[in-house]
Amino acid sequence: MKINVLPQSIANMIAAGEVVERPASVVKELAENSVDAGAKNVTIEIKKGGMAYIRITDDGCGIAPGEVATAFKRHATSKIKTEEDLNAIYTLGFRGEALASIAAVSRVDVFTKTKENEFGHSLFLEGGEIIEEDDAGCPDGTTIIVRDLFFNTPARMKFLKNDATETSYVTDAVNKLILSHPEVSFKLIVNGKVSLTSQGDGKVLTAVRAVFGRDYLSHLNELEFEDGFIKVTGCVGTNALARKDRRQQVFFINGRYIRSKIISAALSEAYQNVMMVGRFPVAVIYITLSGNFVDVNVHPTKTEVRFSDDKKIYNAVFWAVKNALSSKKYVPEIDISKKREHEEIMKVRKEISKEKSGGVQLDINLLKDTYTQNLADISPKEEKTDLKEVPVSPLMEKAKETSADIKSHIDRNIFFSKCELLNFRQEPPEIPHDEGIKVDDTLFKNENLKEDVIKEEKPQAEIKAETIVQKKAPSFKANIDFAVVGQVFNTYIIVQKDEEMIIIDQHAAHERLYFEDLVSEYRQRNTQSQLLMIPVTANFDPVKLRLALENLEVLSSLGFECEEFGANNLIIRSVPFAMPEDEVKDSVQEIVSLIEKGTGDIKKGYMEEVLHTMACKRAIKGNTRLTTKEMEALCEKVFAFNSINTCPHGRPIMTSMTKYELEKNFKRIV
Repeated sequence: MKINVLPQSIANMIAAGEVVERPASVVKELAENSVDAGAKNVTIEIKKGGMAYIRITDDGCGIAPGEVATAFKRHATSKIKTEEDLNAIYTLGFRGEALASIAAVSRVDVFTKTKENEFGHSLFLEGGEIIEEDDAGCPDGTTIIVRDLFFNTPARMKFLKNDATETSYVTDAVNKLILSHPEVSFKLIVNGKVSLTSQGDGKVLTAVRAVFGRDYLSHLNELEFEDGFIKVTGCVGTNALARKDRRQQVFFINGRYIRSKIISAALSEAYQNVMMVGRFPVAVIYITLSGNFVDVNVHPTKTEVRFSDDKKIYNAVFWAVKNALSSKKYVPEIDISKKREHEEIMKVRKEISKEKSGGVQLDINLLKDTYTQNLADISPKEEKTDLKEVPVSPLMEKAKETSADIKSHIDRNIFFSKCELLNFRQEPPEIPHDEGIKVDDTLFKNENLKEDVIKEEKPQAEIKAETIVQKKAPSFKANIDFAVVGQVFNTYIIVQKDEEMIIIDQHAAHERLYFEDLVSEYRQRNTQSQLLMIPVTANFDPVKLRLALENLEVLSSLGFECEEFGANNLIIRSVPFAMPEDEVKDSVQEIVSLIEKGTGDIKKGYMEEVLHTMACKRAIKGNTRLTTKEMEALCEKVFAFNSINTCPHGRPIMTSMTKYELEKNFKRIV
């Protein structure tokens, strides 16, 4: 077999296969060159997903006239000169492959000018070959136009997506550039319209706002951590920004976007017991360190790196995130939206439309239209008369007759509020009410009554005093800055604290308290146990029994004193303090199952999962009635947490609503 030396053009096309995967790759490489050139403003324009047209314009240092053609040769670069330079790379580009690879599979126009030269220089290439070169009049900086990408390699075209998808890839690449270099102003133009811009003021939060939106800013914790030669900055999101995947986690090393399993693992570990399982945090993390401790020369795309000390990087990211999360406690606010009101209105309309009388279907819209027409026939003078004298159509009479039947299907208050909305009057149907109370029907007729009028007006109805239950207002106790109002559904505790109403999930709160105690005891190897008056036996299959006997020390460290007891049985003599007896057997069996999943290797990850199980089993359950003293004791401990507001599984412990928001929803504040 004869060995051939490939022509330069084919070699360039092969290299292009590694560097230029799609239009987004072209945008990334050219824009990174602009950043390396010291540009403060970069404009990116694409058409048809970047396949037909890509233009990158910057105000950087430009290229000297005699070096423009050289820049498009393979391994031609201004970033490194000697072997030592490879050990400390701080620029985004350095291989000298991008321009040659892009030119090999497209048609390229270049216009560039340096500040020192009076005129600029232009160059036109097709398939990597120089077609035309000349002086040109152009501003300082560089403009590169790429047309007809992959025109000479049609096989590559079938691996690309439609224009919209390719545009999304380009947008994602520009987003990463905005985040990696907040000091540079980027503008993305798609098919003639501005799609994305950044201010370039050097502030991380401004860049985050440009990429993710304004709503993210109130749910971000800023990072600031330094450990020797490593500095970690950026921001991470609270539970409110939790996502189903990791696509909104971006990491940068010395301004270069990278993918790193080490950083991702450290981030996940920092959010352990804070975020729900299967959800992932938003994170923008910048790591600054000496170029001697990181190798970026791993892959042509330069998104993979190697660290000289993985553990050091892991710890720095972990503690940076952990400290940020502990500095700010996130309490989700209760969101009372218009959705429920809209659903109730639609339900009313649906129910009324179903009611038929004499073959006439009562549609709420038709009622409104009919009555509106009646009002239109009234003179201005008549319009001021009593509404009871306003003539109504036979259809309205039908609605009046069937209202008593409608009340069995829909809520009374909703029905009358909608009747008011439609501006027709009718006598209210009989309202079921408690014995001994007479309802004042006039309250339903007068729509102009104000709150203060209702208070001052003497009620016509006679109400028995013994039927009124006056609940005592919550009082604040000494040394406690909150008041327990009560418990709803035997699961949620309502608390008044300052100007907020707080709702606490009693199981989630108690579970977190137990978990923190268990973790502390486990780390100190000081787990408190209690002897059982009557030992509990747990049955296992032979495999799990052997596994349990091999890990008796693990069970002991968690507060369970066990030993073998006959065939396939384990006898449990001591359990963690305050564990309910009916939970002992299930807890031990679950712990052994978790040990089996971990192949018997005692690791922090599954030990925490074991403690999750124990905490969940020991915590008070939902639908459990608590006394006021029990609620106060639980709330006092919950409020002592300065930064934690989730159970070990990531569910929120409490939600809140301010007095202002409550009054606004009740229309006390407009």
